[in-house]
Amino acid sequence: MDRPNEGERAAAYAILFCPMLIRAVWGWLERLGVPRCHRDDVAGQVWLNACESWPRFDPKLGRPARWLNAITVHVASHYHERARHRREELVDVIDVLDPAPDAAAVMESDHVRISTRDAVNELDPELRFVLVVHDLDGASMTQIAQEAGLPLSTLYKRRAMAIGELRNMIMLREAGEISIGPR
Repeated sequence: MDRPNEGERAAAYAILFCPMLIRAVWGWLERLGVPRCHRDDVAGQVWLNACESWPRFDPKLGRPARWLNAITVHVASHYHERARHRREELVDVIDVLDPAPDAAAVMESDHVRISTRDAVNELDPELRFVLVVHDLDGASMTQIAQEAGLPLSTLYKRRAMAIGELRNMIMLREAGEISIGPR
Protein backbone atom coordinates (compact mmCIF):
# COMPACT_ATOMS: atom_id res chain seq x y z
CA MET A 1 0.00 0.00 0.00
CA ASP A 2 1.27 3.48 -0.89
CA ARG A 3 2.08 5.88 1.85
CA PRO A 4 -0.03 9.04 1.51
CA ASN A 5 1.99 12.09 0.68
CA GLU A 6 2.30 14.78 3.32
CA GLY A 7 0.38 17.34 1.27
CA GLU A 8 -2.70 15.12 1.22
CA ARG A 9 -2.41 14.49 4.96
CA ALA A 10 -2.01 18.22 5.69
CA ALA A 11 -5.10 19.04 3.61
CA ALA A 12 -7.05 16.29 5.39
CA TYR A 13 -5.87 17.62 8.76
CA ALA A 14 -7.06 21.14 7.88
CA ILE A 15 -10.45 19.77 6.83
CA LEU A 16 -10.72 17.54 9.88
CA PHE A 17 -9.98 20.06 12.60
CA CYS A 18 -12.19 22.89 11.41
CA PRO A 19 -15.11 24.40 13.40
CA MET A 20 -17.64 22.89 10.99
CA LEU A 21 -16.59 19.33 11.80
CA ILE A 22 -16.38 20.10 15.50
CA ARG A 23 -20.08 21.09 15.34
CA ALA A 24 -20.77 18.07 13.13
CA VAL A 25 -19.47 15.72 15.84
CA TRP A 26 -21.98 17.25 18.26
CA GLY A 27 -24.77 16.76 15.73
CA TRP A 28 -23.78 13.15 15.09
CA LEU A 29 -23.69 12.44 18.81
CA GLU A 30 -27.14 13.97 19.18
CA ARG A 31 -28.51 11.76 16.39
CA LEU A 32 -26.79 8.76 17.95
CA GLY A 33 -28.73 9.36 21.19
CA VAL A 34 -25.98 10.67 23.47
CA PRO A 35 -27.66 12.86 26.11
CA ARG A 36 -26.76 16.56 26.07
CA CYS A 37 -25.26 16.37 29.56
CA HIS A 38 -22.71 13.77 28.38
CA ARG A 39 -22.05 15.08 24.86
CA ASP A 40 -19.00 17.18 25.82
CA ASP A 41 -17.28 14.17 27.39
CA VAL A 42 -18.15 11.82 24.54
CA ALA A 43 -17.08 14.42 21.94
CA GLY A 44 -13.79 14.77 23.80
CA GLN A 45 -13.31 11.03 23.55
CA VAL A 46 -14.04 11.20 19.80
CA TRP A 47 -11.33 13.83 19.31
CA LEU A 48 -8.90 11.93 21.52
CA ASN A 49 -9.44 8.76 19.46
CA ALA A 50 -9.05 10.79 16.26
CA CYS A 51 -5.73 12.23 17.43
CA GLU A 52 -4.47 8.81 18.55
CA SER A 53 -5.36 7.17 15.25
CA TRP A 54 -4.27 10.08 13.04
CA PRO A 55 -0.94 8.45 12.13
CA ARG A 56 -2.89 5.56 10.58
CA PHE A 57 -5.28 7.80 8.60
CA ASP A 58 -4.93 7.50 4.82
CA PRO A 59 -6.73 10.22 2.79
CA LYS A 60 -6.78 7.86 -0.23
CA LEU A 61 -9.19 5.54 1.60
CA GLY A 62 -11.88 8.14 2.23
CA ARG A 63 -12.82 11.65 3.16
CA PRO A 64 -11.70 12.95 6.58
CA ALA A 65 -15.29 13.70 7.63
CA ARG A 66 -16.35 10.12 6.86
CA TRP A 67 -13.39 8.78 8.86
CA LEU A 68 -14.31 11.06 11.80
CA ASN A 69 -17.96 9.96 11.55
CA ALA A 70 -16.87 6.32 11.85
CA ILE A 71 -14.90 7.16 14.99
CA THR A 72 -17.91 9.05 16.39
CA VAL A 73 -20.22 6.07 15.78
CA HIS A 74 -17.70 3.75 17.42
CA VAL A 75 -17.28 5.98 20.52
CA ALA A 76 -21.05 6.54 20.81
CA SER A 77 -21.72 2.79 20.66
CA HIS A 78 -19.20 2.21 23.45
CA TYR A 79 -20.85 5.01 25.44
CA HIS A 80 -24.25 3.30 25.12
CA GLU A 81 -22.76 -0.09 25.96
CA ARG A 82 -21.22 1.28 29.15
CA ALA A 83 -24.44 3.16 29.96
CA ARG A 84 -26.34 -0.13 30.16
CA HIS A 85 -23.98 -1.24 32.93
CA ARG A 86 -23.80 2.10 34.68
CA ARG A 87 -25.52 2.20 38.03
CA GLU A 88 -26.30 5.52 39.62
CA GLU A 89 -27.76 5.57 43.08
CA LEU A 90 -29.63 8.60 44.25
CA VAL A 91 -29.02 9.35 47.89
CA ASP A 92 -30.79 11.48 50.41
CA VAL A 93 -29.40 14.80 51.48
CA ILE A 94 -26.04 14.33 53.12
CA ASP A 95 -26.07 15.37 56.75
CA VAL A 96 -23.72 18.18 57.63
CA LEU A 97 -21.38 17.27 60.45
CA ASP A 98 -22.19 20.31 62.57
CA PRO A 99 -25.11 22.42 61.36
CA ALA A 100 -24.71 24.90 64.23
CA PRO A 101 -23.40 28.32 63.22
CA ASP A 102 -19.92 29.30 64.29
CA ALA A 103 -19.23 31.91 66.97
CA ALA A 104 -18.85 34.78 64.49
CA ALA A 105 -22.20 33.97 62.87
CA VAL A 106 -23.89 33.82 66.29
CA MET A 107 -22.43 37.18 67.26
CA GLU A 108 -23.49 38.74 63.95
CA SER A 109 -26.98 37.27 64.31
CA ASP A 110 -27.27 38.61 67.86
CA HIS A 111 -26.07 42.03 66.70
CA VAL A 112 -28.66 42.13 63.88
CA ARG A 113 -31.44 40.96 66.21
CA ILE A 114 -30.61 43.52 68.91
CA SER A 115 -30.17 46.31 66.38
CA THR A 116 -33.51 45.51 64.75
CA ARG A 117 -35.29 45.31 68.12
CA ASP A 118 -33.83 48.67 69.14
CA ALA A 119 -34.85 50.23 65.83
CA VAL A 120 -38.42 48.89 66.20
CA ASN A 121 -38.57 50.33 69.72
CA GLU A 122 -37.54 53.75 68.38
CA LEU A 123 -40.48 53.88 65.92
CA ASP A 124 -43.43 56.17 66.53
CA PRO A 125 -45.90 54.22 68.78
CA GLU A 126 -48.68 54.25 66.15
CA LEU A 127 -46.33 52.78 63.53
CA ARG A 128 -44.72 50.33 65.95
CA PHE A 129 -48.17 49.03 67.04
CA VAL A 130 -49.19 47.96 63.50
CA LEU A 131 -45.78 46.47 62.72
CA VAL A 132 -45.56 44.45 65.94
CA VAL A 133 -49.15 43.20 66.01
CA HIS A 134 -49.28 42.26 62.33
CA ASP A 135 -45.72 41.15 61.50
CA LEU A 136 -44.55 39.75 64.83
CA ASP A 137 -47.76 38.59 66.50
CA GLY A 138 -49.35 37.44 63.23
CA ALA A 139 -52.73 39.19 63.55
CA SER A 140 -54.55 39.98 60.30
CA MET A 141 -54.86 43.58 59.21
CA THR A 142 -58.66 43.26 59.21
CA GLN A 143 -58.62 42.06 62.81
CA ILE A 144 -56.33 44.91 63.88
CA ALA A 145 -58.56 47.45 62.12
CA GLN A 146 -61.66 46.15 63.91
CA GLU A 147 -60.01 46.09 67.35
CA ALA A 148 -58.35 49.52 66.93
CA GLY A 149 -61.38 51.09 65.29
CA LEU A 150 -59.31 52.39 62.38
CA PRO A 151 -59.84 52.16 58.64
CA LEU A 152 -57.94 49.31 56.99
CA SER A 153 -56.28 51.69 54.55
CA THR A 154 -54.86 53.72 57.47
CA LEU A 155 -53.29 50.60 58.96
CA TYR A 156 -51.72 49.63 55.64
CA LYS A 157 -50.28 53.14 55.26
CA ARG A 158 -48.89 53.06 58.81
CA ARG A 159 -47.35 49.63 58.23
CA ALA A 160 -45.70 50.83 55.00
CA MET A 161 -44.36 53.92 56.79
CA ALA A 162 -43.10 51.76 59.69
CA ILE A 163 -41.23 49.45 57.33
CA GLY A 164 -39.75 52.43 55.49
CA GLU A 165 -38.60 54.13 58.69
CA LEU A 166 -37.23 50.86 60.04
CA ARG A 167 -35.27 50.32 56.83
CA ASN A 168 -33.89 53.86 56.98
CA MET A 169 -32.85 53.53 60.63
CA ILE A 170 -31.06 50.24 59.98
CA MET A 171 -29.26 51.67 56.93
CA LEU A 172 -28.15 54.72 58.92
CA ARG A 173 -26.87 52.49 61.70
CA GLU A 174 -24.95 50.34 59.26
CA ALA A 175 -23.41 53.47 57.80
CA GLY A 176 -22.46 54.54 61.34
CA GLU A 177 -24.44 57.77 61.18
CA ILE A 178 -26.51 57.06 64.32
CA SER A 179 -25.66 55.08 67.40
CA ILE A 180 -27.25 51.80 68.38
CA GLY A 181 -29.47 51.81 71.42
CA PRO A 182 -32.24 53.92 72.87
CA ARG A 183 -32.14 57.66 72.33
